[in-house]
Amino acid sequence: MQVRFYANMQTITGQEVFEVADADGDTTLRDLLNILIKHFPTIEPYLFNPANDLLPDVPIFVNGRNPRLEKLGVDMPLGADDVVSMFSPISSGKMNVEVMREPTFSERS
Repeated sequence: MQVRFYANMQTITGQEVFEVADADGDTTLRDLLNILIKHFPTIEPYLFNPANDLLPDVPIFVNGRNPRLEKLGVDMPLGADDVVSMFSPISSGKMNVEVMREPTFSERS
């Protein structure tokens, strides 16, 4: 399994690509993120909140797809050939799945 880091995530980890050799067939995306935290401890506050939930403004893609759109989300299983891409957190003008699913003002009324 391969993790590709972009922008600030690359600066935080000091790497462009990280090969994950210690992942097995039962590895989930959450497991992978915890593996990354073991290898790169400074990345943790950029990924999870204190309740261990993935921060909503962290763009992560598995094989080019947003795992938040998958039924299992971050608990989705990963395969040995999967490529996980991690981008810098979005700090302004964010457009992620959670924001897109929030009802608009007119729908709340």
